[in-house]
Amino acid sequence: MKLNVDAGVKEGWGMGIGLICRGSEGEVVWGMAEHRTEEMEPRLAETWAILEEVKEARRRGHTCIIIESDCKTVIEAMKTKERGNSDFHLLLDDILYFCSNFDSVVWSFVSIKLNVVAHELAHLGSSAVGWQIWDSSLPEHVMSLVIRDINEMR
Repeated sequence: MKLNVDAGVKEGWGMGIGLICRGSEGEVVWGMAEHRTEEMEPRLAETWAILEEVKEARRRGHTCIIIESDCKTVIEAMKTKERGNSDFHLLLDDILYFCSNFDSVVWSFVSIKLNVVAHELAHLGSSAVGWQIWDSSLPEHVMSLVIRDINEMR
């Protein structure tokens, strides 16, 4: 499964995270968006989003995952299993713990152009606080981006 993740932080708005899981043909398996009123530093928000995605992938029984993010700092930290005592490093440790239950985890930095669906989901929750979860069928304007991505892959 390929998991794309993104987070958005805006002063006075809070933060949003967007998660999308796709199968081998690019088809949507599930998607999630969350809006929280609390604000986080962008690097922490991205790391929090990855933690939530890994937990959901594990809950759904996925065994081999590719995690794609446009936050190079976090992807590099995960690849090197960076250590430390900050809030950032505590979240990294939690992610590593959950990832130990997968058969395979690949970390991949992608440009924002290749992460547009997760980006849209991260900014979707601006009107309501809390989680929104979809199995295969995303909101129409987000699904149009998925279809465009699938067509570009072919």
